Amino acid sequence: ILAAGVTLTSSAVAASNIAQGTNNNIVYIVKLDVTTLPVTLNNIQFTLTGTHDNNDLGLINVYFNASAPSLTGAALQNNTNGTFAAPHTYSIGLGGPTIAARGSGYFIITVNTDAAATGGNTIKLNGAANPVIFGFTTAPTVTNNQTDIAGTQTILAAGVTLTSSAVAASN
Repeated sequence: ILAAGVTLTSSAVAASNIAQGTNNNIVYIVKLDVTTLPVTLNNIQFTLTGTHDNNDLGLINVYFNASAPSLTGAALQNNTNGTFAAPHTYSIGLGGPTIAARGSGYFIITVNTDAAATGGNTIKLNGAANPVIFGFTTAPTVTNNQTDIAGTQTILAAGVTLTSSAVAASN
């Protein structure tokens, strides 16, 4: 009897500054390779660490791309509210996808930053210390080869503040 097998590996994400009020800032990418039988995913669990507080993040998004570790061509799988201070573990339900035998795909975790997010606060997902865990509709054998190759994302506060001064009406 063949058993489904899955191997998880991390894809590199460069450390970066992310601006306040921006969406879909990539914090982690995990590749899922399937061996002998197809698998359908129904949940993803991960822990975001760093120094972010409970009003730095808006939504936490999970995308799936069957062909590349990129948001280009990726489909949103689900999202959840990110208003928690680090560290926080998220568990997000997925309605698929199904990955065929000998197929693979990339799950991309992104964050939306609040317009008033605290500059200098950080977001991190360490695949070695806190690997992404998937739930499946079946019980495949999972080989976890995730590593810590996703860089820290640092919230960058606006560098310029514009104000206006009153000017009296005159002739």
